[in-house]
Amino acid sequence: MQKPIELVVKGKTLRGMYHCPDGEGIYPTVILFHGFTGDKLEPHRIFLKLSRRLTANGMAVVRFDFSGSGESDGDFEEMTFGSEVFEAQEILKFVSYLPTTDAERIGLLGLSMGGAVASIIAGKNPSTVKALVLWAAADIPTMTSRHWGKEKNGQFLCNEHGQIDIGGLWLNENFYTELANWDTYEALKAYPGPALILHGTGDDVIPPAIAEQYQAALGGRARLVYIPEADHTFNRHPWEEQVLTETIVFLKNTLF
Repeated sequence: MQKPIELVVKGKTLRGMYHCPDGEGIYPTVILFHGFTGDKLEPHRIFLKLSRRLTANGMAVVRFDFSGSGESDGDFEEMTFGSEVFEAQEILKFVSYLPTTDAERIGLLGLSMGGAVASIIAGKNPSTVKALVLWAAADIPTMTSRHWGKEKNGQFLCNEHGQIDIGGLWLNENFYTELANWDTYEALKAYPGPALILHGTGDDVIPPAIAEQYQAALGGRARLVYIPEADHTFNRHPWEEQVLTETIVFLKNTLF
């Protein structure tokens, strides 16, 4: 079963999709967090493909667009890392109270900046989150130093309000300063559960070495798998297939 769902956070409607095995019951449930400028489908529909395969393996899945992204209310220029963390926390609360959710078996998965968000949420909810999957997860130093929106000459394309042009989306002028409030590695120290980290060795957005820093922050609780030559969002069928297979096996082993 697949159906649209909505959640209102601070007056904005977040629009998402809920996947659940057919028939009545309560199920292990996985929440997917998309990346920077992404949405609840993500490239080559990888979030949809994962959702359907997890459902076929007896799990429920929830995937929302953060506000200002996809079909959700709000504008992208209102988004900060902190606003997505707040929304992710509300999504976790919403999912934990669904009548079909087994609240003792909830997992999180995040792609890119969504991985950073998932890391914070796992650390903030150590007794609730039972499994964590990071796909090409960003970290705060890398996001701060990359400065999305800079042209080759090192200059930002800005409007009169100081908002930065990110491929046709305006980025909040305070986005980079606000990142200083967060530390994904420190947050993960409070998360006691198992984790799976997947990262492409050809990722030119988030350096592959970041995956090792996440593994170190998890203190041996994480398995790290490098996908040879894969780019940031695993844009070839063999890369995608390895990511999906590794993820499903891990979640079955940890949530059942």
